[in-house]
Amino acid sequence: MNKITLISPYFGKEFSPFFSVLVDSMINNPNINFVIPTNLPYKENGDYSNILFVRTDLHYLNDEIDSVLGYHARIDSPYKLVDFRPAYGTIFSKYIGNSDWWGYFDSDIIFGNISEFLTDDLLDMFDRVFTHGHLTLFRNNNTMNSLWNKNFNLPEVPSFKEVSTSKAIFAFDEWGWGKNKGRGISYALSNDKSIRQYDNNSWFADIIKDKFEFNTTSGENIDYFRYNKGNLTGYANNTEIKYLYVHFQKRSMINRVSSTELPIYITPNILDTKKNENQAELKRWISYQKDRKIHQKIANLNYWYLKRRLRFWHTEK
Repeated sequence: MNKITLISPYFGKEFSPFFSVLVDSMINNPNINFVIPTNLPYKENGDYSNILFVRTDLHYLNDEIDSVLGYHARIDSPYKLVDFRPAYGTIFSKYIGNSDWWGYFDSDIIFGNISEFLTDDLLDMFDRVFTHGHLTLFRNNNTMNSLWNKNFNLPEVPSFKEVSTSKAIFAFDEWGWGKNKGRGISYALSNDKSIRQYDNNSWFADIIKDKFEFNTTSGENIDYFRYNKGNLTGYANNTEIKYLYVHFQKRSMINRVSSTELPIYITPNILDTKKNENQAELKRWISYQKDRKIHQKIANLNYWYLKRRLRFWHTEK
C-alpha cells in the first residue's frame, strides 16, 4: 500500500469552528499520515496516532524556509504559504522520508474515505494527483520534489524566486489567477507532458463561494452533506454521492456539533447532528459575503498587487 503524508500549516489566533470535525475525518483515515505545523495547542480528546501537531510559529517557519532557499522569502501572513506549497516536499522533507506520496490540503475541508478514491492502482499510474490547491499530491521523488524551482520557460509563469520574495499572492500552488494575471504550477505542468497528472473534479465537492446554497464547481446542487466517522455523502434530489472531501471556500461555518460520535449533517452554513433550515443563516451569510468582498477589494489596492498585475499584463494572447 502506498504511504501518504499530507501537510497543512495552520497559524492564527484560533482554529476554525469546525476544525474538530476535520480532525475526526483525519483520524478516520488511519492509512494517511497528517502533519499540522501550528502555533496553536490542540488538546481535544482523541487518538492522534496518524496526526502530528508540530508547534512552531510563522516567523520560525520563515527562517527555516530561508535556510532552504538561500535567500529571504517574504511571508507576512499565513495565507502567503499557499505559494510555498509545491516546495513542501523540500521544506518538510524530514516528515515525508518514509512516504511514497506527500501533499497539501486546505483547512476548510472535511475528508471522506481517502483510500476508497486514492487506490494503489490509481497512484501507480501518475506522478501528481489533483491540480487544485484544496488537495494536491506529489509522488515523493527528486523530480517531483524539485518542480517548484524549475524554469518552465513560460512568460505567464513566474519563477519561484519572484513568487517567494513578493508580498502578493500568486496562487502558485495551483492554476494561478488566470489569463494575463499570472499562472501557477498546475498550468505549467499541463504544458509538460513528462509529468503524469490526474484530476477528477467529480470526486470532491468544491462549493461555489458566491452562492448560499451548496452548488459545486462540477455542477452538482447538493441539498446537504452527511459525515459519519470518515464517510462523506452528499444528497441531491434523493440521490447519494460519495465524496473524497468537501471544500467550504470562503464560508463562515457554524459548528453546533457536541460529539463526532454521531452522524453530522452539514447544511448552509451549519454543522449539526440534525438537519437545519435556518433563514436567519441566509441573512448572516449575505452580510458576511458583503464584508468579505469589501475587504478583498481593499486588500487588492496595494503596491504588490498592482506590481503583480502589471507584470503579467500582456503575457498571453
